[in-house]
Amino acid sequence: MLELCDFLKARGSTLALDEALSCALRQWMAVQSSDAGADCGYQWKQLFLPSGSRLRMQYAGQWFYAEVEGDELRFEGQSVSPRGMTQMIAGDGRNAWRDLWIRLPEEKNWSRASLLRRELLQREQPRPVSPLEAVSAAARSMSEALAASKVLLDYVSRQSERFTERRISKHRRKDDTLSDDCRFD
Repeated sequence: MLELCDFLKARGSTLALDEALSCALRQWMAVQSSDAGADCGYQWKQLFLPSGSRLRMQYAGQWFYAEVEGDELRFEGQSVSPRGMTQMIAGDGRNAWRDLWIRLPEEKNWSRASLLRRELLQREQPRPVSPLEAVSAAARSMSEALAASKVLLDYVSRQSERFTERRISKHRRKDDTLSDDCRFD
């Protein structure tokens, strides 16, 4: 309490001690409650459904509900996959992304699973580069390509020099030289 009083005075805060305590406790409780189930949830392909998420599907005029409990999706007392849920409700031939609606624990409204997946994929897309970044990247690429081509040309040049005739005339064998009658005029 004394530390809090000293802290409030040092910061020049106008909060009363009881107000500061109340605010600090509320924030601490919020952090504790959000951390409790932060690691639990059901991973559905790219989409993570935290514990407490609800899923629903309408079929034949009736709504069917499931909930994520811990790391499982529970429907009618059974652990299922989203596809398994749609099969149990309507049989084969259903698309779980299209037919299921999801309400995440912190949300008030239901969202179609396909919409949540699309939003997630759009967030994961790399951001477009600015024109300056694009030109800089192109210049770096061109510079690297020119440097690589120079190295390649130097290599080819060195290789071509190695295969030139090394014997000079005074070291040639006598039978290597053309006789006068074989010379072309």
